[in-house]
Amino acid sequence: MAMVWTLTLGFGAGGERSLAGLRRVYQRTTGVSVVPSTFYDRFTPGLVRLLRSVVGELCERVAQHEPSHRGVLAKFADVVAVADATVVKLHRLLAKRYAGTRTNSQPAAAKLHLVMSVKGQGVNRVKVTGERANDHRTLRIGPWVRDRLLLFDLGFFRYQMFDCIDRNAGWFLTRLPASANPRIVGIHRRWRGRSVELQGHRLDDVASRLRRATLDVEVEVEFKRRIYAGHRRTQRRRLRLIAVRDPACARYWFYLTNITPEALGAEEVAQLYACRWQIELVFKELKSHYRLDELPTRKAPVVEALILSSIITLLVSRRLLDAVRRRLPRLRHRIPEGRWAALFAAVSLAILDLLILPLRTAKALARRLEPMMLREAIDPNASRLLLLQRVDHGLAWNP
Repeated sequence: MAMVWTLTLGFGAGGERSLAGLRRVYQRTTGVSVVPSTFYDRFTPGLVRLLRSVVGELCERVAQHEPSHRGVLAKFADVVAVADATVVKLHRLLAKRYAGTRTNSQPAAAKLHLVMSVKGQGVNRVKVTGERANDHRTLRIGPWVRDRLLLFDLGFFRYQMFDCIDRNAGWFLTRLPASANPRIVGIHRRWRGRSVELQGHRLDDVASRLRRATLDVEVEVEFKRRIYAGHRRTQRRRLRLIAVRDPACARYWFYLTNITPEALGAEEVAQLYACRWQIELVFKELKSHYRLDELPTRKAPVVEALILSSIITLLVSRRLLDAVRRRLPRLRHRIPEGRWAALFAAVSLAILDLLILPLRTAKALARRLEPMMLREAIDPNASRLLLLQRVDHGLAWNP
């Protein structure tokens, strides 16, 4: 138990995360003297399996939906963000196990793939692969997507996957890549005056002549299904294409979805896509505060253990954040994730002491620590809204 908590909360010791620093934290907290070789020998495949099971358990516990969403987010059972993975540099001797894409400058690198519940503020799925791994193979679509909205980055764009989500009664929303050129077969929103003729034309043929604020049309796409019984047939299906004009740069941002116009308007869809930024903030939190990218080792079990430890740190932090927001229900909208992450990193060693020290000593420390954390977690700017609040109120738009 002390070993797992040391890996989870001992990252704040020293200028950088190292095995020597973690060993000193373990000795300081437990009062047990451990020689370096004994501590290092604990980083085994068995420890990795243990940490992976802890991550799985925490993913189920942390991904709890926020009860306060009443805007566009309330229309879905959950909103799930899926983004391109973040890359972590590794020692070159790990190139065989974690092959990098830049064989000369960075022969070894790992990719961390996350699937995140935006409404629940928690990580649903975690996978660590080499940098060369195909992103599509890290996400399996099944009955779990029912009534959920999946937000995709361009790295996951694939018509076959979108069709699978639709057949499983789920929803998706993604940016449209520049190479895509679907045919427009229907119009959901018409504009007065001499508007550009759209129906029957390819998107590239009309995009340069658009002047309207939004474009909301139905398009037909074509893709190849998987090989079945030795045959691979072509499939056509209709999807909704939305374009929103960005007045700042006078260009359009294109989105593809299966959300119906009756459920959400074009402007609401663009607002909703801003939720995908949440997963980018999680990657930033892992590297800036929980030292995900500090892996000073050449041994694969140590690398995997430290990566999983960073994920556990994030999940524990979010669990405690949820408890703080429940403790301060009237101020929960003033406790942003970024501010909390910085505070959690600053007091991580004190929290470790609370978990390991004798009960009487821990209670005395808690009486001093708790009021400070509750006070410092509150953003002094009372009018600043969180990202999800801006989405619910229609104030967020991020291409």
